[in-house]
Amino acid sequence: MNGVGLKVLGPLEAAVEGRRVELPKGGQRVLLAVLALNAGEVVQLEQLLDHLWGDRLPDRPRGALYSCVSRLRQWLDRHAPGSAGLLATSSGGYVLDLGPGGLDLLRFRALMREAAAAGERRDLAVQSARLREALALWRGPVLANVRSDALQQTEVPRLTEEYLRAVEWRCEVGLALGEHDEMVGELRALTDRYPFRERLWWQLMLALSRSGRRVEALAAYRKVSSQLRTEFGVDPDLELRRLQTAILRDDHSVLSL
Repeated sequence: MNGVGLKVLGPLEAAVEGRRVELPKGGQRVLLAVLALNAGEVVQLEQLLDHLWGDRLPDRPRGALYSCVSRLRQWLDRHAPGSAGLLATSSGGYVLDLGPGGLDLLRFRALMREAAAAGERRDLAVQSARLREALALWRGPVLANVRSDALQQTEVPRLTEEYLRAVEWRCEVGLALGEHDEMVGELRALTDRYPFRERLWWQLMLALSRSGRRVEALAAYRKVSSQLRTEFGVDPDLELRRLQTAILRDDHSVLSL
């Protein structure tokens, strides 16, 4: 139904005609989050049961699920009268149809596709703009206000990985556009937040090197090396090692890539 919007790229939020509404509580909130993450697709009963209760299933799990769905439909109807078709039963499960503009996750993925198309045209400026627009949709810890062990252990890490890949891609485009001076501060903050994300360290080292800060670039390599050895007992990956060598040798055939 038009007018109903959900946000999952941060704490769960719901709005009707642009006005935020109070979320349902307990199982209905978990159910809403799971259906939103799979908007437009049928979510099977077993998957819903797992996200709602995990190993602690109630005595009559399917009956409890049907009750939960019924209460969620009541919540939808209360806040968005006439939304009867929004949550439908289909093929052994349920599907939530929010429409193309009803979910921030769908908007994020659409912008990522637009960024990819711009990349194919070699239009770096448009690609950077689309990536920035997509990343601006992320508001903080994903679904932090939804209590579900299964969600936090499976869906949230997948979404976080999707976010980080987008971040790395945007940084890649920024470096290609020659924005290395502007990006150093952002990349330092990102490597502090994600200290074992080696691609971000690679980008930080390259940005520093291109900014004429060779000593700092090598110090960044020593820092990530120490962190990886202390935490995992491994050396940096091959790309990081090659970049360190290029910086030591002042190899512009690598540093200017």
